[in-house]
Amino acid sequence: MNKITRRQFIATAGGALTATTLSAAFGASGASERRFNILWLMTDQHNHGVMGCAGHPVVRTPNLDRLASQGARFTHATCVTPFCSPTRASFVTGVYPHTHGIVKNLNKAEEGKGIVGDCLCTENLLRRQGYLTRFLGKWHLGRITDLDCYADQETDVPYPQAYSDFLKAAGQKAKAEGPRPGEVAASRCFMTPEMAAFHAVWKDDKHRSKQDVSIIGRSARKAEYAPESWLADRCVELIEERQDENFMVALSLGPPHALWVCPDSYYDMYDPKQVWFPPSANDHPAVYRNTQSARLGQMGEANLREYLRCYLGLVTMVDALFGRVLEALDRLGLAQNTLVLFTADHGDMQGAHGMADKSISGYYEEILRVPLLMRYPGHVPPGSVIGSAASSVDLMPTLLDFAGLPIPAGRQGHSLRSVLEGREKREFDAAYCERGLGNDKRFSRMVRTAEAKYACFGDGRAELFELKNDPYELRNVADDRSYSALRKELHSMLIRQAGKTNDPALQPLVSAAV
Repeated sequence: MNKITRRQFIATAGGALTATTLSAAFGASGASERRFNILWLMTDQHNHGVMGCAGHPVVRTPNLDRLASQGARFTHATCVTPFCSPTRASFVTGVYPHTHGIVKNLNKAEEGKGIVGDCLCTENLLRRQGYLTRFLGKWHLGRITDLDCYADQETDVPYPQAYSDFLKAAGQKAKAEGPRPGEVAASRCFMTPEMAAFHAVWKDDKHRSKQDVSIIGRSARKAEYAPESWLADRCVELIEERQDENFMVALSLGPPHALWVCPDSYYDMYDPKQVWFPPSANDHPAVYRNTQSARLGQMGEANLREYLRCYLGLVTMVDALFGRVLEALDRLGLAQNTLVLFTADHGDMQGAHGMADKSISGYYEEILRVPLLMRYPGHVPPGSVIGSAASSVDLMPTLLDFAGLPIPAGRQGHSLRSVLEGREKREFDAAYCERGLGNDKRFSRMVRTAEAKYACFGDGRAELFELKNDPYELRNVADDRSYSALRKELHSMLIRQAGKTNDPALQPLVSAAV
């Protein structure tokens, strides 16, 4: 299948699902007689363990913790690839990146190559049923108005021009206090002297990414004037104004993705001396030493603590903003009829294996696993902790299943509804992750089971971690003969998965069979 055909697949697979057949799921009168709403809360680059409910020893996330206590928390949810755009496309289409064709992050010049038109995505299917569909915040899939269900959004919830106008009107009120004693003023924040010194070197690094991830410190803007705060307020206003309609509203906030620039009210919550480093912090795998994440990880302990301090502050900030929206659901009497979903597109290294950020070719737990919480009163037993596999591709079929709509043919994910409702106690099966299309040496494919993780890379190398006995992935046993049977079994799983999903990496995987 070539790229165009894959795109056509998304738009036409299950094409017999017309508005008439879909509305049958709601009865003769359609969706308006049944109140079912979806609130999708999302962060970017949120490490799966950085929530109080996940056992993090320092971070404060009272609203996410409340969601988990009132609904379900998946302990082994994974992304389909540690990239923003491909995973976000899989969220809404229910297929893997090699099928929807978006295998890398989209930039401004590629706006027309995202999810467009009347493709079979969750929001388009719900819009056909009369749902209000709105997406506020980071989209990262091209021009959002190119998708039919959001074609009218620009006039309804203008962004970012309206935020720029808001900030301009605030003037000096938006600015945080100037540099504190010992701080160094930078373009967007105030840095510690150690971070300022590191930034002075990193900003001129010819091998760094276009985004300067060394801009780390206390924000020069007050929390209430941050774009994320503005978006949360618009989300509350939208729900208040359209509360009588069935809706699917997404609030997608950029933090804790870089830049790690944290407003002072949250920056001051965390003492850098108290931040937590994972047990693998002193492990420095040779294969990744030249990556940006490894080089960033060499910023020194004081700076690593500052990065983690800002990261934790940003997580607490978005938690508070999500709390505003959850409070609005309670106040308006909508919580009982609203499925709330929280997740992230991928994780962050958090100092694991001596690395920061996420820019490596591997599949360490820190960037592979993601937080996943779901609350739907009366349907999802409160306080559920679910250990079975859950992937980015499972979210679309799950939401449609709860909405009472048929799942289009050709979806590669599976509904999690029966597991969430406690009707099925499914054993952990397997999760799959990928990079590239299989036509060059940079591609890779990974399978993760409850006890092991195996990745096959296009350059001939492999990684195998026995997660049961090595949860921090300190020992790659791919070339250990005593694990040859396990490696062969997992490689066979990759081949079967590639065949089942029409993956162009099938032949390279067969050729690399062990």
